[in-house]
Amino acid sequence: MASQNAEEYILKESLLNHEEDQLYAPLGKPGGRSGYRYLILMGTVVVSLLAGYSIGQTTVHEPVQYGLATPPGSFRTVWDLNTTFIQRPTLKSEAAWNSLVPVGRGFVHHPQLAPFVSNIAVFHQLHCLHGILVAYYKALESPPTSNFTDIPDFDHETGVKTAVPHIHHCFDYLRQTIMCAADTNMEVLDRETHATNGFGQTKKCRNYEHVFAWAERYANSSDTGILS
Repeated sequence: MASQNAEEYILKESLLNHEEDQLYAPLGKPGGRSGYRYLILMGTVVVSLLAGYSIGQTTVHEPVQYGLATPPGSFRTVWDLNTTFIQRPTLKSEAAWNSLVPVGRGFVHHPQLAPFVSNIAVFHQLHCLHGILVAYYKALESPPTSNFTDIPDFDHETGVKTAVPHIHHCFDYLRQTIMCAADTNMEVLDRETHATNGFGQTKKCRNYEHVFAWAERYANSSDTGILS
């Protein structure tokens, strides 16, 4: 161990000395060949700085309107309450949830965007929301308990993972998802109630059907249905 520490110390010292040599190496005085090299070096530095500044100035930023980032996408739609996705799980509602997920369940392989198998986040998010829904109705129908160990890891009717650590993960995962998306669509308050439920108003969104189709095109498997 002492020998290894000594070797590491020697290696570290040699690297530091090498860095010092590079940092403090004399550039030579102007005049003659040394001066010529000096001018070339300084010119290269100036050009690099100007190029970096130019690139920084032309960096594409997210579009804003009156100082607020505009909602992403160009697909306009109106949201309405769909009770199929809020009811106690049934064969019909589970079929509806499954229809939201493409073949491959959102796991894709793409030579540039996903050279190693990856999952498109929106399908993970739907999986978590569905899991919370199932766990919610299971809790309503179960005897009150303060012992988390009494909660089954899976719902035997839907096969959904309802284990407490998984649901906890989904709560915070969706919190960060919402904050990451930071949806800036404006929801106008009702003039009488001074409240809004977010429905019945035009929203600007990404086109979900396009994302769905792309996921199926580059699907890594032929699995179907929302991930349990």
